[in-house]
Amino acid sequence: MNVEEKKNYDVIYKEIEKQIVDARAQIIDCKSELVQAKRIRKNRQEYDVLAKLIQQHPLRQETMKELEELDKETKHLQEANQKLEDKLETRRKEFHALMTSIYELTQLLDDDEDKPEDVEVMETS
Repeated sequence: MNVEEKKNYDVIYKEIEKQIVDARAQIIDCKSELVQAKRIRKNRQEYDVLAKLIQQHPLRQETMKELEELDKETKHLQEANQKLEDKLETRRKEFHALMTSIYELTQLLDDDEDKPEDVEVMETS
């Protein structure tokens, strides 16, 4: 029986060694799966964070519509500003013309006032 028991132990020993080798291979596979699972989890977390950030921003169509409306408003305001600038320039020219006319009228009045004195002075002489 010793020989049979020894053979039996040898078979069991080889089986256990094979199981140990298989278990080590399985551990290595599980470690690589764990690393991959951690990487996938990290990517999912990053994705969720980015998705939340994206959800906070309005849709592109809405943003484009707002930009178009702002462009229209800007053009309208620029046109109104240009009209006001033109009106201001016209008023400046009119004011300048008015001031020139006032100056000329005052000069005429001054000249008229000076002439009668000269005439009176000449008549008395």
